[in-house]
Amino acid sequence: MTAPVDVAPVAAAVAKGVRLFNHGRYLDAQQVWEEAWREAPPSERAFLEALVQLGAGLHMRTRRGAGRGAVHLLSQAMVGLDEYQPSHFGVDVTAAIAEFTVHVDWLRTLDRPHRLIDRLRIPRLR
Repeated sequence: MTAPVDVAPVAAAVAKGVRLFNHGRYLDAQQVWEEAWREAPPSERAFLEALVQLGAGLHMRTRRGAGRGAVHLLSQAMVGLDEYQPSHFGVDVTAAIAEFTVHVDWLRTLDRPHRLIDRLRIPRLR
């Protein structure tokens, strides 16, 4: 018989990362989630990996103006989050997928970064 897995540290890291993310601190959120991924039980790593990709994609877009790389990472994040619907660790995954899918579709229509407009249109995690 295996011992129960303690997911409390993962839950705390997800919550902390969401707060950072929703304040536009995408790189900080990514780093929190990445650190949690290293210590997380295998069953939670795919969820954390998707959050890392979400943070990295938005960091690339908002700080470096990267279009294609950001779209790729955000799209990968949506795929990774899919199996965690409707919610996981307090994150409304269904809403995140719907809102970020619209956001990615919008990003694909742009020729170049529009930093202010980009920031105003980024969905928040709930």
